[in-house]
Amino acid sequence: MSFDRELLSSALPAYDIGGELGQGGMGVVVAGQHRQLDRHVAIKQLPEAIAADPAVRRRFMAEARVLASLDHPHVVPVYDFVERDGLCLLVMELLPGGTLRSRVAAAGGATAPYAVAVSLACASGLNAAHRRGVLHRDVKPENMLFSAGGVLKVTDFGIAKVIGGPDTVLTQVGDVIGTPAYIAPEQVRGQPLSPATDVYAVATMLYELIAGTLPFADNDEPMALLFKHAYEAPIPLRDVAPGVPEPVAAVVMRGLATAPAERFATAEAFGSALAEAGTQAWGPGWLQAEQVPIMDAGGITGTGGQPSIPAPAAAALPTVAPGTASPTVLPGAPPTLGAAPTLAPGAPVATAGEREPAPARGGAASQEAAAAAAAASPDAARRRRITTVVVVVAIILIAILAIFVLPKMFHVYGS
Repeated sequence: MSFDRELLSSALPAYDIGGELGQGGMGVVVAGQHRQLDRHVAIKQLPEAIAADPAVRRRFMAEARVLASLDHPHVVPVYDFVERDGLCLLVMELLPGGTLRSRVAAAGGATAPYAVAVSLACASGLNAAHRRGVLHRDVKPENMLFSAGGVLKVTDFGIAKVIGGPDTVLTQVGDVIGTPAYIAPEQVRGQPLSPATDVYAVATMLYELIAGTLPFADNDEPMALLFKHAYEAPIPLRDVAPGVPEPVAAVVMRGLATAPAERFATAEAFGSALAEAGTQAWGPGWLQAEQVPIMDAGGITGTGGQPSIPAPAAAALPTVAPGTASPTVLPGAPPTLGAAPTLAPGAPVATAGEREPAPARGGAASQEAAAAAAAASPDAARRRRITTVVVVVAIILIAILAIFVLPKMFHVYGS
């Protein structure tokens, strides 16, 4: 699938259209830049055949509104949705750090601690979405992208149920149910889905990162692979990766339980157990050593002895000048989030309430600040009250002297 630069420019007049970033069954992705906001974005164009279907366009628009309402450091922000001249365009944050798949491939594999760390970041983003009633349905390494600052962000939320591609499976009524290699048993069976459905996919992804292979052989026909996920038990992780610590393997295998009731019910519960298992296996401080930012994670990292990095404050967006052409911004679209800090190996992570104050600097400004701080102390306040009382008493005494004593003195001297 190719893209028409002029057509995109016409549909997005506020943006400069760049080159193609990639394409697949979900469409083509093109780089762009908002001229007035100076914000670099990724523009996803749905395949023309799908965009031409009014029902698909309506479903995609509904999904886009939900995605735009998600505001979390580990979820890719959606800025705009544009439907014009047969085009369906989704404008999102540009993530130049590559996919989890490409990063692991470039590194020649992933260590178990790193695999667990990135899974915790993924679980943090999924948990935020689940709290808003949004399931992903298609968690896999290709949908985990990194920002320029190294922050993992989950992408393509909910899109799998709207449109499909060569790596997705359709039900008899045409609904996309996920990627065969990571699909949960209840998805195959057409049963109700829940956060445990995404937990299964994350556990599958983590299994693959650690072992270098999937829990079920992926060289079978898609239907045979679906049957295995639905009715067979996966190969135990330690059978294919004996070096994996038992606590970590136990959490992964529970996440891969065939029955949803036997898994972790939420992404937060899965992440908390995984973080605690990591601390049991590799000791305190293992997460900082991996230098994988994990933000706004609640209890996920806390159970493993590691506080979560607070989400960075949202930057204020400049006001667009009146009359400037701009695509429609979806209600609730979040502003760009700042990059996460890079952690040095072994460095302690401090929450916002635990950060030490910066050392005082020399000069008049610091002296004035010190004087102001001293004036605000309880002792200084007490001294001010005493001084006030003394001054008031002195004024009263002077007044008494002036009214009663001095006239008598003048009278005596006058006589």
